[in-house]
Amino acid sequence: MTSYVLLIECKTDVIVRTKCREFFIRKGAYAYVGSCGRSCSKRISRHLNRSKNKYHWHIDYLTTVCEPIAVFVMKCVKEKELASLLSENNAYVEKFGSSDDRNVKSHLFIVSDLQKLCSTICDKSRE
Repeated sequence: MTSYVLLIECKTDVIVRTKCREFFIRKGAYAYVGSCGRSCSKRISRHLNRSKNKYHWHIDYLTTVCEPIAVFVMKCVKEKELASLLSENNAYVEKFGSSDDRNVKSHLFIVSDLQKLCSTICDKSRE
């Protein structure tokens, strides 16, 4: 399974309302962990496109109000493994994008040190 990390910048504080939840997102940079299987380019293109007709995932709501800025794609790293790794050293937005992952509290992480985040992702992809 192919995984990815989508880097997002929120230029202001925003409230993201999904079907069942509401999230307060502070101004700053975020890293969202997801998976994309065989249609990875379609999934990532969807996230990079700010206008959507339908909302499937929490990230759909966030990318309409904040700016996607970069994507890291990893072919041999599982989404849950990557989220678990990032949860060790990063603050997160609780319950965002992690409804199918009982091992971590989120798949959306607050980026306080972009260089450290990039190093962590690159190190994991080399394993």
